[in-house]
Amino acid sequence: MSQWAPLRIGDIGELFDGPHATPKSKGKVSTDYIFLSISSLENGRLNLKESPSISEEDYLSWTRRVTPQAQDLVFSYETRLGEGALIPAGLTCCLGRRMALLRPNQKVIEPRFLLYLFLGPKFQQTIAERTIHGSTVNRIALNDFPDFPILLPDITEQRRIAGVLGALDDKIESNQAVITRAEQLIDEIAVQRATDLPMVALSEVCSLSKSTWKPETSPDQTVQLFSLPAFDEGATPEQAAVASIKSNKTLMDRPGILVSRLNPRISRMWWVETDAARVNVCSPEFAYLTAGDMHGLACTWLAVRSPEFRGEMVDRVTGTSGSHQRVRPADLMTIGVPDYRSLAEHIQATVLTLLHLVSDRRRQSVALAELRDVLLPELMSGRMRVDEAGCLVSEALDEEVRSV
Repeated sequence: MSQWAPLRIGDIGELFDGPHATPKSKGKVSTDYIFLSISSLENGRLNLKESPSISEEDYLSWTRRVTPQAQDLVFSYETRLGEGALIPAGLTCCLGRRMALLRPNQKVIEPRFLLYLFLGPKFQQTIAERTIHGSTVNRIALNDFPDFPILLPDITEQRRIAGVLGALDDKIESNQAVITRAEQLIDEIAVQRATDLPMVALSEVCSLSKSTWKPETSPDQTVQLFSLPAFDEGATPEQAAVASIKSNKTLMDRPGILVSRLNPRISRMWWVETDAARVNVCSPEFAYLTAGDMHGLACTWLAVRSPEFRGEMVDRVTGTSGSHQRVRPADLMTIGVPDYRSLAEHIQATVLTLLHLVSDRRRQSVALAELRDVLLPELMSGRMRVDEAGCLVSEALDEEVRSV
């Protein structure tokens, strides 16, 4: 640790602030000019699904102060403090409100190491200590940000650390690309094969499971909790302490499909291969659908992914506007869907294989992210040697390859 030099943020890069306004064309046009907001930041990456496009005119106006470049670190200085990501190559974008950018001096700091330094517990603690708590939002003072202290090893060591942690993130990103493409293929099958199929009520294809789980009578200490926030944060169930759960949930005793009944304009559908070794429960905001066998469940997935089902769900909502709109379970089960059980068995098998692939890659990514989160503070503090961490990463990646 004695070789890590005490520096300030201002010693390693140049800081820029984004405009304090929102362009009028945000989300109203389809262009290659991406508007980055605090919603774009997600677990050390940019979530471009949450990043609308803007007009060329607005883009030129919003980049007068700074045009983001590849390897720049973008971060939030209000509300979502501690969130940051690197700008990837080839992205044409601008900064939105509450967003700032640190352009690293690459002679001094490796950009990817900068990201891990920013996300590491030491710098996150510095952010927490220097947070200004307001009546409406929390923020950090950008004028003070260049004086935030850091510890920095030499550039060679930075690259070695970034290489070890980056290998895990690269595999997670590769898994996400596989997941995205597999889901696209499934949706294409749902659309292309629906034309000549008979229509039936969803209740003829699957069952709605309503088994209630009560936390006060559970003998278990923890459960796997499938909630709307967990879905929104990467479709990974939360390992929840039973004592922390204050309301009844739905017991999930077999593989199934979760369909969010809340605000169906936002499509939330979750293929779940339950862990038999754990108690699995879900929020009652989900409809928990099951089928007689896995092929039947694959056909159910096609049914709920069909345009007919998703369009009808929006029309079946009850309640007031916005986030309080829901579809009643009984209404959901009467929606007409193409009967994908009529598909050739090899097509059903292909869909099921793709769904298993998605599930496996998500599981892999969770395990790799957990390893990264364990190694990051150890490496960024100098408590663990890079060679030792590298061996652990190699073993983990080799194990994932063998499991595919």
